[in-house]
Amino acid sequence: MMKLSTNRTVLAVILSLALMGCESGAPGGKSGGAAAQPAQPVIRQATAELSQTYAAVRKSQISEVDYKLSVSLNRDSEFFSAKVDAGFKLALAPVSPITLDFNQGEVDSIQVNGKSATWDYDKWFISLAPELFTQGENTLVVTYRRKYSTDGSGLHRIKDPETGDIYMYTDFEPHDANRLFPHFDQPNLKASFTLDVVAPAHWQVISTMREEKTVENTADGTRHWYFPASPKISSYVFSLHAGPFQVWEDRAGDIPLRLFARKSMAGYIKTEDWFKPTKQSFAFYNQYFGLKYPFGKYDQVIVPDFNAGAMENVGAVTFSEYYVSRGEKSLAMRRRLANTIAHEMAHMWFGDLVTMDWWNGLWLNESFATYMAFLELDKASEFKDIWDVFYAGTKQWAYYTDQLVTTHPIELPVPTTGDAFTNFDGITYGKGASVLKQLGHLLGEDAFRQGVSNYLKKYAYQNTSLEDFITELGLAANKNLDQWTRQWLYEAGLNTIAVNFECDSQQKITKMTLNQTAPETYPTLREQRVQLGLFRQVGDTMQRQQLIPVTYSGAVTSIDAAVGGACPDFVYPNVDDWGYVKITFDPRSLATLKQSINSFSRPGMRLMLWQNLWDGVTDIQLPLTEFTEFALANLSGESDYNVVRQVVRHLRNAYDYYAELNAGALKTGKDYSENMRAIEAFIWSNLEQAKAGSELQKTWFDGFNAVAHTPDALNKAVQLLSGKLQLKGLEIDQDKRWNLIISLNRFQYGSYAQLLKAEQARDNSDLGQKMAIVAEAVRPQKAVKEKWLNTIIDTPQAYKLSTLRNVMNSLFPSEQRYMMADYSKRILDGVPALNKGVSPEFSSVYASSLAPASCSESSVSLLEKAQTDFKDFHPTIAKAFKVAHQEDQRCVDIGRFM
Repeated sequence: MMKLSTNRTVLAVILSLALMGCESGAPGGKSGGAAAQPAQPVIRQATAELSQTYAAVRKSQISEVDYKLSVSLNRDSEFFSAKVDAGFKLALAPVSPITLDFNQGEVDSIQVNGKSATWDYDKWFISLAPELFTQGENTLVVTYRRKYSTDGSGLHRIKDPETGDIYMYTDFEPHDANRLFPHFDQPNLKASFTLDVVAPAHWQVISTMREEKTVENTADGTRHWYFPASPKISSYVFSLHAGPFQVWEDRAGDIPLRLFARKSMAGYIKTEDWFKPTKQSFAFYNQYFGLKYPFGKYDQVIVPDFNAGAMENVGAVTFSEYYVSRGEKSLAMRRRLANTIAHEMAHMWFGDLVTMDWWNGLWLNESFATYMAFLELDKASEFKDIWDVFYAGTKQWAYYTDQLVTTHPIELPVPTTGDAFTNFDGITYGKGASVLKQLGHLLGEDAFRQGVSNYLKKYAYQNTSLEDFITELGLAANKNLDQWTRQWLYEAGLNTIAVNFECDSQQKITKMTLNQTAPETYPTLREQRVQLGLFRQVGDTMQRQQLIPVTYSGAVTSIDAAVGGACPDFVYPNVDDWGYVKITFDPRSLATLKQSINSFSRPGMRLMLWQNLWDGVTDIQLPLTEFTEFALANLSGESDYNVVRQVVRHLRNAYDYYAELNAGALKTGKDYSENMRAIEAFIWSNLEQAKAGSELQKTWFDGFNAVAHTPDALNKAVQLLSGKLQLKGLEIDQDKRWNLIISLNRFQYGSYAQLLKAEQARDNSDLGQKMAIVAEAVRPQKAVKEKWLNTIIDTPQAYKLSTLRNVMNSLFPSEQRYMMADYSKRILDGVPALNKGVSPEFSSVYASSLAPASCSESSVSLLEKAQTDFKDFHPTIAKAFKVAHQEDQRCVDIGRFM
C-alpha cells in the first residue's frame, strides 16, 4: 500500500537516533565506540537539501551499507525505471523514522526486511516508520521511476541533433545521486555498489567497475550489463553513463584505459591528447603517493551539456565537450586538457579513496587536486613553465576572489548540501592550492610528499577531517602546524608586502626590512616563506645580484642578509612566486620597472611584473590609459607565450572597460574611442606579424576577435570567414568561424543575418545550434533582448541549462551594458522566483550574468539596493549581487581615475 504526501510544504520528522561514540555526531567525527545516550531530536525539513546536523545523526546510527541497483534505460521514454536493494546495519533499534534521499521520483513499492511496507514521501525523501527496523542488519528494496534530467545533474539525457542518438550520463556532486536512486546520500556513508543495467543492445554502458558480462536479448533489442561490486565509495562519485559512444582503448601499465565520445564528435578526438597525459599522470601519482591506483580500470567519458569542466567519478571520469576542439588545438588548450586530466586523476586517491567527512572539506579535495595537477605537469609532462601558468591563471583567480566583499576563509562551515557550492570559487581552488604550494616550501618537498603518502595509506576507503590531513603533514615534517592552520585556513583576506631599504653614500645597503600589512576588515598577519630578489641594471639587462630566502611574520621582518650589499635598482619580494601575497613596489623599484620591464631575462619574472602593473589598474592606483599606453609601447618585443597571453587578456579587459565607459552612462565627458581603436590596431598588427602556425599567432587571433569593432576590422573578419583574406598558418576552423559570426552579429556588420543562417546550415551540431543562439542573442536589438529575457525568466524549461547559460553570458556584452537599464526592473523582479526552487546552477548564472551593472552611479545605486533586498536569499544569489555591486563600483572608479 502506498501513502503519498501531496499537500504539505514541510515534513517535521523527529529523529532520535542513538549516537555512537562521544564525537560521532560532531562535524568531521568518525563513528565507533560504545553506544551513548540518545541525541536530542532532529527535525528534518522537507527541502532538497540535507543538513550537516541530520547527516551526522544518521551517520552515527547507520553503517556497513551495501547497494544493489538495477536500472532499465530506454531510448524514447522520458522516464527510467529501477530497483534498489539496500543492506545496512543499525546501531540501535530506531525510535524515529528512517529516511532515504530521493529527488522528485515516483515510488512503486517498498519492502523492509522482506515484508511490504507503507511509506511517506514528499518530493525530497522517503520516510519509513521506525518499527519496521531492528537493531543490527536490515534490508530495504525500493522499486521506482524517475524522469531523466535535462539540467546536467542526476541522470542527464540528451538527443544528438546530428544523428538522433540518445546519450546519458550522471553528475552527482554534491547531493544529486539521489536523482538516480533512493539512498543515504551523504559522503560519510560509504557503500559498495553492485549494478546491472538493461539498455539498447548497441549502447555502451559505463560505471565505476568494468562490466563482468553482458547478455543480449534479441527479442526486444536490449542488452543486460552486469557490473561487480565496487569497493566502499561515496555515492557522489558513483556513476552510470550510457549511449552509442565511440570507444578507444589503451593501457597505462596494467591499468586498462578507455575513452568515450559521442559518434558525432569522434572525428575531432585526438586520442594522443587524452591518453598521453593520462599515462604520464598515472606514472607520476603511483610513485608520488607510494600507493598504487586502487580502482582497477580508468575510463574517461566526454559528454555534452556538462555543468563543470570534469568530474572525478571513480574509474569513470566525465569531461565537458569544451575540451574538444574542432580544429587544431593550441598549446594552451592541450595544456589545459592535460591539467584537467591530472586534476581528476589526483582525486582518485585524494577525494575518492580518502573522502571528506562532510562538504566543509570540499575545498581540500579541490585545492589538493589543483596543486597536484600543476605539480604533475611540472615534473612529468612535456609542458614548460607550468608554475608561470599557475600564477597567471589559478593564482590570479584566487587573488581576485580574496579581494571581493564576499571573501571567506578557506575552511568554513557548510550547514547544508545547498551551501556546498556557494563558496565553490577562487578560494576553494586557487587560494587553497596556493597555500598548499607555499606549505610545501615551508615544510620541504620530501616532508610534504611523505605526509600525503602516510595520510592516504592510513585512511584508505575512509572519511576524514582537515585535522587528519594536517596532522600527517606535521608529523612527517616534525613541525607543529596549529598556527599555520589558524592563519591560513581559518582567516580570510590577502596580505600585502613591501620592501623598504636605505643606502649610504657609497651605494651600500644599510638597512632593509620586509613590511607586511593586512586589510582593515581582515587584519591577520601571517607567516610564510618567500624569496627576496635584488637586481641591478647592467647595460640592457636587469641582473639579479642576490636571492635571499626569507621566512617572515608580523608587521616588520629585518633582512639582515642584504645589509652591506650593493644598493639595488629593483627589489622584488616574491621571486619564483613562493608566497601567496600582493606586492607593493618601493618608489625606486617602480620607476625602474616602468623603464625596464623587458630587461628582465626570465619570462616568469616579466609575467609577474606585468600582472603587478595591471593590479595597479584594478586597485585604482594606475590609470587605465597609462597601462594601455605602456602595454602598446612595450609588448611587441615580448616573445614568451605566457606573458603575451596574459597581457593580451589585460588589453581585452581594458577594451571592455573603455567600451562600457564610452557608452556614456557614467557621463565623464571623455571619449575612449581612440583607445579602443589603438588596442584593436595593435593586436591586428601583431597578428599579421606573428610567425605562421605559432602559438602566439593563435593568441593574437583570439585577441583580435575579442576587440574587433571598427568597420575596417569587421570587414577583415568577413574576409577571414570567406577565405578572401588568409593568414599563413592560421586555419579558420569551425570554432573560429563561429567566433567570427558572433562578432559580426554583435555589431550587426554587413550581411550578419545571412551569414548566421548560412553557418547554421553548415554546422547543425549541438554546439552549432548553441552558437547560433548566442549569435542572435548578442545583437544590440531591443526585440532580441526582450525575447531572450522573457524566455529566461518565464519559460526557462524550454531550453537546456547549457544553452541558457551561453545566452545569459552573452546577452549584454560590454558596449551593450547600457541597455540593461531598460530591463533592470524586469531582471530584478525575476530574482525572487529564483529563490523558490530554481536550480542553484541556473540562479547563480542568472544573478552573476544579468545583474544590471552598466558602469554608472545609477546602476551602482540600483545594485546597492538589490544586494540589500536579496541579502537573505539563497547564498548563490546574495553573493552574486554583492560581487556585481563591487565590480560596477570598480568600473566607475576606474573611469573617474582617468
